[in-house]
Amino acid sequence: MASPPALADILREHQSAQLETKRQTEQLRKAAVRDIGDLCDTATTSLSTQLTQIMENQREIESLSRDCVQLVQQHVRSTTKWTKLVDQFNGSLKELGDVQNWAEVIERDMLDVAATLEVVHASLNPPS
Repeated sequence: MASPPALADILREHQSAQLETKRQTEQLRKAAVRDIGDLCDTATTSLSTQLTQIMENQREIESLSRDCVQLVQQHVRSTTKWTKLVDQFNGSLKELGDVQNWAEVIERDMLDVAATLEVVHASLNPPS
């Protein structure tokens, strides 16, 4: 018959198994800490890249906004100038209309004067 293992042998096997379990647990813990660190680094890098892109986009938008404001101001100035020119043109057209009306009145008056002179001339020099 085989003799049962001695208590000391069982204790040594148990301690050896426990030591191996602790070693594996420590390896797994270190791997988990390393993986979590890598995950944090990756997330931080990604967020940093995205934040940098957002800040660049914001600067670009602010620059475009300033350019747009300048263009709108230029447009307002140009529109104001054009409005003044159109108003001056309308005034000139009214003046031309007034001159034309004045010329027509003078022409009618001159025709009346000419007709009157013809009548006076005809009455002073009757046909013989």
